[in-house]
Amino acid sequence: MIGVLARLASEEPYGVERDRLQVVADRSRPVTLARDQTLPLVEALATMFPDGRLRRGITVAVRGPGSTTLAFALAASASSAGSWVAMVGVADANLATAAELGVALERVAVMHPLPAQWSATVAAVIGAFDIVVLAPCHRVSAGDARRLMARARERGSVLITLRAWPERVDAELSISTLRWQGLGQGHGHLRERVARVEMTGRRELARPRKGEFVLPDASGRLVCALDE
Repeated sequence: MIGVLARLASEEPYGVERDRLQVVADRSRPVTLARDQTLPLVEALATMFPDGRLRRGITVAVRGPGSTTLAFALAASASSAGSWVAMVGVADANLATAAELGVALERVAVMHPLPAQWSATVAAVIGAFDIVVLAPCHRVSAGDARRLMARARERGSVLITLRAWPERVDAELSISTLRWQGLGQGHGHLRERVARVEMTGRRELARPRKGEFVLPDASGRLVCALDE
């Protein structure tokens, strides 16, 4: 079901991990070097970004409950269109949820490097993957953050960070839960969460934007919330 899925075991020698990573990077490189300077977004998220697309080279921070789900949603249309996605250190990456959101799992690589290898691993996948989702379990230095962001701008990868990031990002999406749906009068099951997503940023992303979404809905997709 998952198809090509790279899991770099942290207990293996770093040389073995690096060789495996290079194989995946080489396979994905032709997609990443495409001339298009933007990546497609699912319809519900298109209103949050200029031109309804995700510009290559930016760094996006996602904060709040459901951040991993929103990161999957940001990557869904691009992966379905042929882009490769790297997930580095994302311990709660539920690939079944990702598939329901529209992520093409055959173009997803999941990596869990040791902290000492983390920066080198991220640097290696930037440029080889269109979207790189980061969830470091350690403190990232400002120097490493600046170098990785600069590399992403140069190579055209989109960085999505789910943890504290020491440098100012191009866009920050903050999630807050408004309400749960599915419960009756003290009975039933929680099925859907309606969340507000607010975005702030800089340059072309400087205008604040917000939207309300079902994250996800009963079918597993992210959709705009309808007023009751």
